[in-house]
Amino acid sequence: MKTIDKAGVKVNITEIFKEILNNYLDNTKQGKFNKNHPMFQMVNYKTVEAINPIISDNDKLSAKGSCGAGGWTRYPWVAIYNTEITKTIQKGIYIVYLFSEDMERVYLTLNQGCTKLKSDLGVKTAKESMIETRENIRNTIGNRNFETDNDLKVGNVDYEVGTIFYKEYKVDDLTNEEAFVQDLNNMIQIYNEYYNKMFLKNEDMGNEAIMKSEANSKLSMKSVIENIQKYINNKGFIYSYEELSNFYLSLKTKPFVILAGISGTGKSKLVKLFSEAINGVYNLISVKPDWNDSTELLGYKNINDKFIAGKLSKIILEASKKENLKKSYFICLDEMNLARVEYYLSEYLSVIESRKFDENNCIKTDKIFSNEYFDKSNEYSCLEIPENVYIIGTVNMDDTTFAFSRKVLDRANTIEFSDVHLENLDFYDNKVESIELSNDFLKSKFINIKDALKENKEYVTEINKKIIKINNILTAGNKQFGYRVRDEIIFYMLQNKINGLLDGDVAFDFQIMQKVLPTITGSEAVIKDILIQLYEYCNPNIEIDNTDDYIKEATDNLETALYTNSAKKILTMLRGYEDGFVSYWA
Repeated sequence: MKTIDKAGVKVNITEIFKEILNNYLDNTKQGKFNKNHPMFQMVNYKTVEAINPIISDNDKLSAKGSCGAGGWTRYPWVAIYNTEITKTIQKGIYIVYLFSEDMERVYLTLNQGCTKLKSDLGVKTAKESMIETRENIRNTIGNRNFETDNDLKVGNVDYEVGTIFYKEYKVDDLTNEEAFVQDLNNMIQIYNEYYNKMFLKNEDMGNEAIMKSEANSKLSMKSVIENIQKYINNKGFIYSYEELSNFYLSLKTKPFVILAGISGTGKSKLVKLFSEAINGVYNLISVKPDWNDSTELLGYKNINDKFIAGKLSKIILEASKKENLKKSYFICLDEMNLARVEYYLSEYLSVIESRKFDENNCIKTDKIFSNEYFDKSNEYSCLEIPENVYIIGTVNMDDTTFAFSRKVLDRANTIEFSDVHLENLDFYDNKVESIELSNDFLKSKFINIKDALKENKEYVTEINKKIIKINNILTAGNKQFGYRVRDEIIFYMLQNKINGLLDGDVAFDFQIMQKVLPTITGSEAVIKDILIQLYEYCNPNIEIDNTDDYIKEATDNLETALYTNSAKKILTMLRGYEDGFVSYWA
């Protein structure tokens, strides 16, 4: 496929790009930098002439090439702007071909300007803003098979950090003109989607621009959660914005979440509808009371030494296929505590703790099955837990189910669904479309505490001080937690700060509820003392007198609590102590 310039001459874009890659370094050493230089003409004019016919049907798009201003740049570029968003690579979002400093490769990218940000915010904050904007766009718009690992080798760190989506070409890759042009058209579609979904207000808010600067980029993530809320509400189920934000943040913190509460509160339905709302893949596995090992989930060898794959292994294998890695796979373990979780899910919980980022920013784990279990020809022999699999267990707590061990609770956010509002019949009547989001929307950003410190050391330190105060209270009854819980609370809080979804106190309230309180059980007097101190931490305006009236005193002052939901739950647990036994699950 060839394009035609304004003079009617056929122009082959790939040939122009090969010419630049092969000759830029040598040509720029010959002759002075000026507009008549052949390489200047090639980068600044011929590239634009080749691209213009492709973008001619969109009057908002404009192309520009540059090999420097006053001297040869080490990183020539060819950009395509939506002129309503920006007219310069110094600010805003745009498409740009970036030639690497060594001229070994050229990248097609959706990128963002940093010069204006650096001027306004300073280098460190500008970089944080670029990363935040990058992640928000990825979480809102599908990547259409473009890369998202930021493993570019341009030579300019600002270009590399600012890249949102990209594809790499080396000289030998520039042989198919039609495919090259199709890649550009695909990137233009993404750019148009950004313009319509994020730069402009959504349908409910009209057509005025709301994202004139990256300072407003947090609105995009909020709009995604709000769209999910409307989608689910339109299906006849009601979850608050705060509940859905919490569910999202819990999954992004770690791909293992527990939904607990009374029967009929929509726990299983939340998983299914949330998956539908973002075009994920939903799977339901019903736990059976006779599961006392992992064979039903992972698999086993029969009498003939043939491997019979379990339900979970089959899903993981499917999710691990290259063509599926951008999809999010939701696995709902329904009524997961009908059997002892640590019996049938122990291997999975151990493997998930081995997660780490590889050199391409992909999350890898140890293999699920040992090297001795299979020969290498078996398709399950190298099975790992891919970064796009999320297990959500639902729990109905009653006398017929098993309690959770500390091993399970420490590894999950336990979200309670116990409040029922039967009077709420306010459903959204307008049709709401699902949003196709890649797995980057849910993929964990932090696995090691060093990842979080690198992102925002000051905020991590601030949250850690709060965590230390809580853990010091728990130490009296030997109920303190370790590094895993500390880290995951920090990851949750930092992810919330990055996306601006919840007020900081609301987010920390969720974390006390979900990571601290579920492990507190017993009937000893020290448990009562711990709960009273925790209540005072959640309601710092009062100091409870540890006498016969402590329940009434806590109840009367509940409305002044800083962490309201946790204070209410602690009060319920204190009432349990009066009846003889404290349990989060009562």
